[in-house]
Amino acid sequence: MPNLPISQLPLATSGQPESWMAIVNYDVDPLGITNKIYFSALTEQFSGSSGSSGTSGSSGTSGSSGTSGSSGTSGSSGTSGSSGTSGISGLSGFTGSWTVTPGTNNYSFTVDINHTYNLWALGNIPNGIIVYNATVSVSNTNVPVIGVQYAWNYTGGGSPILFTTIPPQIIGTAGAISTASPGVGSSTNTFVFGIQNNTISGFTVNYGYLKIS
Repeated sequence: MPNLPISQLPLATSGQPESWMAIVNYDVDPLGITNKIYFSALTEQFSGSSGSSGTSGSSGTSGSSGTSGSSGTSGSSGTSGSSGTSGISGLSGFTGSWTVTPGTNNYSFTVDINHTYNLWALGNIPNGIIVYNATVSVSNTNVPVIGVQYAWNYTGGGSPILFTTIPPQIIGTAGAISTASPGVGSSTNTFVFGIQNNTISGFTVNYGYLKIS
């Protein structure tokens, strides 16, 4: 095949569809013209089931960066891994509910110290809504909690449900350093809500928190 361009070489009789062909050697005649080319099919090595990009390869489904690999979705650093969103070093949270009985009563939940949290509570019944959320840092059980909190009562439907108090231990002013030391007791990691139920039956208020650091 003297002087034959590569694009006009005859089709290979071995290899697989979508193979990568690598030239590994060639022969020349006495005039220095190539007359034979040797190639190797790389399909299995690089793109196949066990190749670097294949199912079990370094970037494949089970590879080091794949879905189940060390950095993949279920890997040690992945979404569900030990350092991931649901992992031992990742974010963690809790959701629960209170059964709010008629009258005015206190309802609470407790978090661990030395962490920062998003807190929330929500009750939604016919003609009545209460909503609460906060971002707080809890350092110790006998000092104030630093953060910000918001609460809202819907009163346009007869006020069947109302917040009467929200956690008093949360202090802080945006853009300022506080040195306030109000008397807050010895359990500031417990958040207490006064809720008034003006109906004749109980209803559910959902609450929860997400540890963000």
